[in-house]
Amino acid sequence: NPHSLPLYHRDGKRLSVLGRVRELRVGEVGDWPASVLHPEGHWIAGRLIALKRSREATRRVRKQLQQRASHKQKNVSPASWKAAAYLLVWTSLLEEYPVEDLLECYRFRWQIELVFKRLKSIMGLGHLPKKDPASARAWLHGKLLVGLLVERIIGEASAFSPWGYRLVSPAKPLAGSRVRLS
Repeated sequence: NPHSLPLYHRDGKRLSVLGRVRELRVGEVGDWPASVLHPEGHWIAGRLIALKRSREATRRVRKQLQQRASHKQKNVSPASWKAAAYLLVWTSLLEEYPVEDLLECYRFRWQIELVFKRLKSIMGLGHLPKKDPASARAWLHGKLLVGLLVERIIGEASAFSPWGYRLVSPAKPLAGSRVRLS
């Protein structure tokens, strides 16, 4: 959301994020210096990294925006609609880090966020019912162990077959065939 984190040029003037990324082509990455004003009044130097999404990826993001807005009984702003065509990342890691490496780290970080979101929603990890530090640590370790076991079981389940081996060719559906089951 380009509105939630105002970005500025080094001279203190507001950076037009959508104006800056407009020239990118699908799959192209842009990288510009951009600072953030800390609430205490000092500047934090950083950079804006933008990736132009494919038409299909943009469509999926816009659909999510529309669903969230509909749920809140609001409209999607024109700026948010345009911004959906880009993946935007602001980082305080400066030029010595290649853009591709930063985007890869962001992808990994996002996958970790999704795991924690899953743990919180499915396994009740969002609320800590213990007050004693040792008891809370044991409770968290138990929940994390169960979460890791569930992830492992799900991974193994995709390779499981009732007859004990993978089929060389995929099974063909019976619908439309001349096989008669009675």
